Amino acid sequence: MVAVQSILTIIGQVLVLLGLLITGFGVYAVLKLESFYARSVVTSKVEAMGFLTVILGAMLISGFSLVALKLLILLAFELLTVSAGTHAITRSAWITGYRCRTVISIDHREEQAHDR
Repeated sequence: MVAVQSILTIIGQVLVLLGLLITGFGVYAVLKLESFYARSVVTSKVEAMGFLTVILGAMLISGFSLVALKLLILLAFELLTVSAGTHAITRSAWITGYRCRTVISIDHREEQAHDR
């Protein structure tokens, strides 16, 4: 029984580390993307996946206890609200008229100027 718990603890630690890596790569992706709408989609997905793996890892580390049940309830509420929250933010941006700017490189503008 002790060996099973230690294996679950190791798996839980790996899941927590994986969740932190997912979140880290997501932050990097958000910083690299230029569009607000692309950033909001990536933020929503990364938050959900990173949080899911971290909480599942914490549940495995804590074992089957009241703490794991509380973490499961927390996970359920987070997964239910993250998509709705992101949708509300992006929808309000769209309704208020926020549009993404198109970035044209300097070389492309010079080519357009020569064509005229």
